[in-house]
Amino acid sequence: MSPSSSSSQLPPAKRASRIFASHFGAPPQAVATAPGRVNLLGEHTDYNGGYVLPVPLTLNVAVAISRRGEAGKMDIISEDFDKALRLKTDAAASGSWGDFMLGALHQNNGGDAGDSGYQIAIASSVPMGAGVSSSAALEVAGLRGFAALNGHQYDPVELALEAHRIETDFIGVPCGIMDQYVCSVGRSGMALMLDTGRMMHELVPLFKDHEFIVIHSGHTHKLTDGGYAARVSECQRAATALGVTCLSDLGEADFNRIASLPEPECRRACHVVTENQIVLDGVAALKAGDAVKFGELMCASHVSQRDDYEVSIAEIDRMVAVAMDMGALGARLTGGGFGGSIVVLMDRHRAEDFGSRFITNFSKACILARVAG
Repeated sequence: MSPSSSSSQLPPAKRASRIFASHFGAPPQAVATAPGRVNLLGEHTDYNGGYVLPVPLTLNVAVAISRRGEAGKMDIISEDFDKALRLKTDAAASGSWGDFMLGALHQNNGGDAGDSGYQIAIASSVPMGAGVSSSAALEVAGLRGFAALNGHQYDPVELALEAHRIETDFIGVPCGIMDQYVCSVGRSGMALMLDTGRMMHELVPLFKDHEFIVIHSGHTHKLTDGGYAARVSECQRAATALGVTCLSDLGEADFNRIASLPEPECRRACHVVTENQIVLDGVAALKAGDAVKFGELMCASHVSQRDDYEVSIAEIDRMVAVAMDMGALGARLTGGGFGGSIVVLMDRHRAEDFGSRFITNFSKACILARVAG
């Protein structure tokens, strides 16, 4: 179902409540939200035990929920889909959008779906397939919703780990922890530097005079498609060949060893090592207030994603090039790749004019968010 023009201006939490009441005939017993995210630096390093630097967006997913309805059944309605779903609460993942709520139920109940019935309504301002973590936001919002319904307190880090298990163990996507972690732990206006190998994080203030602009290319992606899983497998083969647990155990001193790998494993490993250093240098640039340096690192990251990791597409490359020609300090592909969005660093006073002029060059592009300290 699609929201009306008037209700679409409401925050997702209010929309989810309205949709719930309209469809199920009573207000929800609990409502929870979680934000999408944009990753500023550190792509495809999280499942390699490396560093990432994401930040939460003001866009969010909302889940309205009640323990009602037929026992053992979950009824779900979403404003993004015309057809409601009725699923067995003990069902396995089937590839539908309802899997995220089933996974959240199973995680929240320790794997026991129980005998209750559940009614759920979902509303979102986080676009699907745009590389800004709509799935992780839904997982985190779902877990928060079930926790609120059950009167449970939750630790944000533990909830991120549960959300990650929904994606990897229940749905079967071999993703890293970054998306779920920042959606659960991140704070508005702060970059979250996460060491995924040691599960340690640091919040770093963003620039005050510059902002990050998130632009959706209009070309959607889906992590369950083969390209993402192929990259994970290539990295695992490279790590095994080099005798390390994960590629982030390597550093720039290991480039000679990496050069002995066959292709494409050689370039995949080069990307991970290079990207990890880019994140560390980016954090230093943020702390020093050096937006020019940070922009240079964004561009270097994009080149590595394009050439060594091969997750960009021609339209994304053109968007990055046009952004730089229009005066951006930096621009790069963000998210899993194979479509999705770019993130651009721009002087705050020029951001509005830049955005309006930029999208005239791309028929499918749209500005998703602007992020600043």
